[in-house]
Amino acid sequence: MHPFLCLRNKLLLFTTFAVLGQSLSQPVHETGFAKRNASCQNGPDSRNCWSDGFDINTNYYEEWPSTGNTVTYDLTLTETPCNPDGHGSKTCQLVNGQYPGPTIRANWGDKIQVTVHNNLQVNGTSLHWHGVRQLGSNEMDGTNGVTECPLAAGDSKTYTFTATQYGTSWYHSHHTAQYGQGIVGAIVIDGPATANYDEDLGTLPLSDWYYSSIYDVLYTVMDVPGPLPPADNVLVNGTMVDGDGNGQYQKISVQPGKKYRLRIANTAMDHMFHVSLDGHPFTVIEADFVPIKPYQTTDLKINVGQRYDVIFEANQAANNYWLRVAPAAPGPQGPLCGFAAIYSKENAPVVGAIVSYDGAGDGLPTSTAYANDGSCSDEVIDPWFITPMSGGYKIDALNVTFGAGQVVNWFINGSTMIADWENPTLAFIRDQKPFTSSMNVVQMPEANSWYLWVIENALFPISPHPIHLHGHDFEILGSGEGPFPWGTDFFTGAKPQRRDVATLPGTSNGGWLLLGVYTNNPGAWLMHCHIGWHVSQGLSMQFVERQSEILNTVGSLDDMTKGCSAWTAYWNSGDHGAKIDSGY
Repeated sequence: MHPFLCLRNKLLLFTTFAVLGQSLSQPVHETGFAKRNASCQNGPDSRNCWSDGFDINTNYYEEWPSTGNTVTYDLTLTETPCNPDGHGSKTCQLVNGQYPGPTIRANWGDKIQVTVHNNLQVNGTSLHWHGVRQLGSNEMDGTNGVTECPLAAGDSKTYTFTATQYGTSWYHSHHTAQYGQGIVGAIVIDGPATANYDEDLGTLPLSDWYYSSIYDVLYTVMDVPGPLPPADNVLVNGTMVDGDGNGQYQKISVQPGKKYRLRIANTAMDHMFHVSLDGHPFTVIEADFVPIKPYQTTDLKINVGQRYDVIFEANQAANNYWLRVAPAAPGPQGPLCGFAAIYSKENAPVVGAIVSYDGAGDGLPTSTAYANDGSCSDEVIDPWFITPMSGGYKIDALNVTFGAGQVVNWFINGSTMIADWENPTLAFIRDQKPFTSSMNVVQMPEANSWYLWVIENALFPISPHPIHLHGHDFEILGSGEGPFPWGTDFFTGAKPQRRDVATLPGTSNGGWLLLGVYTNNPGAWLMHCHIGWHVSQGLSMQFVERQSEILNTVGSLDDMTKGCSAWTAYWNSGDHGAKIDSGY
């Protein structure tokens, strides 16, 4: 039997989705929006400003600068030997021959144009721009099986979209487990900030690393039930030392007295991390493209797909300090939050990077670590923009928007989402064909309405899941252990968190997550667990939002049609690898 088909009978993925209601209030700022101040210019003492009167108080959900500027990038995917931690070379799949790939950087309001050339030998691909809203450009989301066919080997594709948000994110392959083999890179959209700093240090991607081919690991994951295989190492900006002292640490140089912005992204396949900088608290200013009210922490928890922008001040003695990347273990969920063999080796090296003051020399740090609670829970954030849902609604009194009865459930083991690489969802919509059950489509037909979703976790053993939604960020109205508390008022006085990746708790009693999605972006949008192995196992669904309006809001689908023809010819040639997972 095919290993993927075996999996459907072996794993009990009882993740449940339920729609609860709609038509609540639209987003508003807590204090209203300030009038534009054209004299407000961005600088070390005025990071709240931007340009042309746009600033941190601009409602970026509704308006953004019109810069008239287009930034262009050319990305080529190849099989390339790599050895990021000195342990030994393996064949990687890289962007422009580097790991991580080139950073895509633009200003708020710029148009971004990226041409991707697939020079992989026997693999299709697609590039997804993680967290990018893609307002009116659903066809550019880069999700094969949903918004496009895979890009065939030897083919090219140009993605074009507008940077309506600002902050930090990343791009990655959305074709099978491919991003774990190296097809990742950072995205930076420069814009205002909620606190001041002197210099921007850029991005710090964190990833787990497997010495075997990611496809060999995938075969094991798809065919053997039970805990996921541990990674071998953890990389910080694509480098680390191995258990024998080979390789090198990432070094971050700072000058005394300055405040630095650091953009941290978890680009791992499986691992939640705890990040800290010895002797230097972080001031957190942004999460997942969402500006937040600044707060301090000495233990930053970051799950797969999440991003945090932090500020630290170089106000300690001029030495070297560890920036530590610790596992969410041995916490209560232990290896269910991901684990790498490097952490358990005898005389294991410190996993992380080195922050080095000018004149500190080249020695390893001797600094002392902050405490780490080892939990798999999210940071608690307070968005700069408050989006209350007024009316004191009770969840069990809200209307169902689709399906029979009051709640519609998807038991993932009974309806595993499998990509139809030759017929993406947008093609079904264009051709007015009925969706198939394996597409796991959920309709959200009402415009400018709130749809509320309960996601319940009954997987055993209980594993937390970083839930990511394409095309939106969402409001987090609540989360907790055990079964969902039906009948609870989650709205009166609520100030929801907002982001695009949230952790569905996993405990011995289960867990739940209550999300609100505002339907202001017609399209077909994937929602999935961002543990790479779990999305391979089908832990995904897709929202088709305002289906009747999609073809009038997206751009031309001619490129999709052309790409699908090229993919079909390539697939029929047989000159490609086997499909062994969900395809996403």
